[in-house]
Amino acid sequence: MPIYTTYLAFLRKVGYCPLKIFPDSLKSTLIYYVMRDRGNNEVAPSAELLSKFKSGEICWEEYEKLYRHGVGLLMGTPWMEKRANESKAGHHVILVCFEKSAQHCHRRLLAEEIARRFGAEYKGELTDKDLKYKQFLPFSLNG
Repeated sequence: MPIYTTYLAFLRKVGYCPLKIFPDSLKSTLIYYVMRDRGNNEVAPSAELLSKFKSGEICWEEYEKLYRHGVGLLMGTPWMEKRANESKAGHHVILVCFEKSAQHCHRRLLAEEIARRFGAEYKGELTDKDLKYKQFLPFSLNG
C-alpha cells in the first residue's frame, strides 16, 4: 500500500477514523505524527530550522536543502526504512503534521525521501476528495 501525507485538521475532520478514507483497511492503516515532540523527533525539523523558515530568515529552497541533507533525515534513516517496509507489507501509511499545505511542509519531503531511498510508493496528499463516507461527517465539506 502507498504512503500518504495530510495535515492534522484533516484528520480531525474525519474524526481520526481511517475507515472514512480507506473503508476496508482499519487494521492496515498506520498514522504517524511527524511533528516535534510527538514521538517521531528523528524525522521532524528542528525547532531552529522551523523558526528560521517561519520568520523568513531562510527561504523554502534553503529549508528543503537543510532538511533533506541532515536535519531529521540522517538520524531518521531507520525510521524511514520501517515506514517503507510497512507500506510494502500492505499498510496504508499516513504522515501527519500541522501545516495545511504540503507544498511547504516537511511531511511531503519526508514521504518523497522514503519513496526515493526505499522504493515505497508515495501517493500524495489526502484531501476531501479521498473521503469514502462523506455523508457520515458531522459538518458540510462545502464550506
